Amino acid sequence: MMGEPATVLLVDDEPRVLDSLEAMLGMDYRVLRTEHPPTALEMLAGERVAVVISDQRMPGMLGTDLLSQSLEVSPETVRILLTAFTDADALMASINAANIYHFVLKPWDPKELLHIVGQGVQRYRLGEERERLVRDLARKNADLEAALADLRAAQDHVVRETSLRTQLQRYVSPRLVDMAVANPALLELPGEWRQATVLFADIRGFTRLIETTRAPVMIRLLNEYFNRMIEVIFGHHGTVEQLIGDEIVALFGVLEGAEDAAARAVGAAVDMIDGVRHLARRWTETGLPAFDIGIGLSSGKVMAGTIGSDRRRELIVVGRPMIAAARIQRMTRLFGAHIIAGEETFRQVSDSVSYRELGTPRLKGLKERTGLYEILGKKPAVTAVSGPA
Repeated sequence: MMGEPATVLLVDDEPRVLDSLEAMLGMDYRVLRTEHPPTALEMLAGERVAVVISDQRMPGMLGTDLLSQSLEVSPETVRILLTAFTDADALMASINAANIYHFVLKPWDPKELLHIVGQGVQRYRLGEERERLVRDLARKNADLEAALADLRAAQDHVVRETSLRTQLQRYVSPRLVDMAVANPALLELPGEWRQATVLFADIRGFTRLIETTRAPVMIRLLNEYFNRMIEVIFGHHGTVEQLIGDEIVALFGVLEGAEDAAARAVGAAVDMIDGVRHLARRWTETGLPAFDIGIGLSSGKVMAGTIGSDRRRELIVVGRPMIAAARIQRMTRLFGAHIIAGEETFRQVSDSVSYRELGTPRLKGLKERTGLYEILGKKPAVTAVSGPA
């Protein structure tokens, strides 16, 4: 076991040498000792020995012969040879034949020998761990093969539903997943113009944030951010079309109809800003860096279609609102705003939001100008109050 001290076997025909080695190693390891090589082989066969240290010159058997024979009874044990032998070529040939991990010349340096033994014990334990992992892998492979056989035996419609849900749940809300599973034709968009609202969100100062933040911390922040934002988008029945670096592109109305797409997109944008503020407060309280985001919204006709194979299909969306939402998002920095909506989006939600007019600046790459409006928040719902009876 990893918590128990490793066992070291000492083999030398001189008791004083064994005493010296045992005194040096006994504090850190469980030490076995013997003056007789045949006894050492019996001990190796009956004990889990991490390291065996053998003298070379012993009556009846050389250390290299002992260690060579030990390969048969305890192949995983690490072998170390003590020797005053100076014929390097002959010694190396014997060492190779016995698969000896290290040899130490007499008289040895205590620090060096302790280091070599420590490395040998580590090598032994790594070997044990490797064997355990191989056994676990074989067992898991067997389990996987059994699971695969079960999957192959499952009914075709169950396999299709599982595959479809796996693909969809990454980028559409659970409600849309259920709709697509019930009606797979919903995803078979032939490529046609549809009314939709596009939401484009981007982290402000992302490049500087990456340069000043350790990678593990940055990954944690992004994971928490994307999880929260996708949860908000799904809550408003939107579709996550892309996650690229620090950017989120979400669609409202492409798959589920555009009747209230603009309102849902604006609602999602407001909730996303609130979500980022909540995350930033928590991050700051724990000493982590925080960031802000800007969101651009644009409505209009987009060309939507699905491409791919029977096993995997992708939603492709192009059109002016896709470009406009990205350009509008860049304007949030210029105007110091969190959410800016294009004119067509704003017209559909103007009665339900607080806003500020921003004029009609020219957006890069678009010929026609459009009115821009900062969305400050949702107007509180008005509750009718009955007069006295």
